Amino acid sequence: QQIAQLERQIAALEIHIAQTQLDLRRKRDQLANFLRTAYKGNTDPLAQLLGASNFQSFLNRAVAIEHMSFLGHAVMQEIKLAELDLQREDQLVTQAKRQADAQRADLIAQRAALVQQQAREQDLEAKLKDSITRVKHELTVINTQSTDLAQRIAAMEIARQDQLIAEAEQAAWQQAQFWMQNNLFTLPNANANHSTKYQLIWPLQQGTITQVFGPSTLPFEPPGFGYPHFHTGVDIAYNQGTPILAADDGVVVAASASMLNGQLVGYGNYVIVAHRNNFFTLYGHLLGFQVKAGDAVHQGQVLGYEGSTGNSTGPHVHFEYRYGGQPTNPLPYLPPNGPNTFSQ
Repeated sequence: QQIAQLERQIAALEIHIAQTQLDLRRKRDQLANFLRTAYKGNTDPLAQLLGASNFQSFLNRAVAIEHMSFLGHAVMQEIKLAELDLQREDQLVTQAKRQADAQRADLIAQRAALVQQQAREQDLEAKLKDSITRVKHELTVINTQSTDLAQRIAAMEIARQDQLIAEAEQAAWQQAQFWMQNNLFTLPNANANHSTKYQLIWPLQQGTITQVFGPSTLPFEPPGFGYPHFHTGVDIAYNQGTPILAADDGVVVAASASMLNGQLVGYGNYVIVAHRNNFFTLYGHLLGFQVKAGDAVHQGQVLGYEGSTGNSTGPHVHFEYRYGGQPTNPLPYLPPNGPNTFSQ
């Protein structure tokens, strides 16, 4: 913008210089004509005055001579002023051109610097993109490694939890065995209300089977029978607090809780009943129980109440049936299409 403004000033000055030169040329021509006229007359002003015939003629000639002298002097003065004005404008044009040239040079230098800066920025951008690509790749590798590490840690934690649960559940059965080894008890005969058709009845008379006996996908089920997770009983879910019934006549050999570091784990609150012919039943995750070790119980008697203690996902009873210490599927010994009410 400054260069354009200077160029406009230069153009205006050059136009004015041209006009001044034209005016100066006219004035010089005027002075030349005046001098030629005076030269052609070739009369001495004093002689003209002395040659006057009378006083009036003398005055007229004096005025004419003075006027001619004034005109000549005025033209010469105008020529000098025009020459000075022309010289000043030439200087202004020269100065403006120098300023314009200097600004053009500065602009060229700025443009060159800008080109260099743009080149540096483009190089920096390319390097930055390359760095971002490398960082993304490294993050992907780290995330993959972190995911693998997290999966390994999770697997180790699951294995540790499985081991703790297995140990807690094994401890429950060991406690029952210890009690039987150190206490005298007699298994009761079947009472009059015992089912004549089925060996066992459903510990919950209504509800839904949420997990059957066999391999499981739940992470907190301990390993068994060659599987990483094996469910050793049948889970039956209904309303919390529903009475849990003895599946068969027997003697309570354990009524306790699986504890670890002050917390209920594994079976939670549980009851184990010993039956004839080396059979045992376990009732786990109880809200509470109302029997104790040594109590004789009959089929259908209330042992405790449905809860969700220990390793549990919701209110239910874990019903486990063991023969000779080995978990056994209880369904073949229960009334079909259960859970259902007591049936003869």
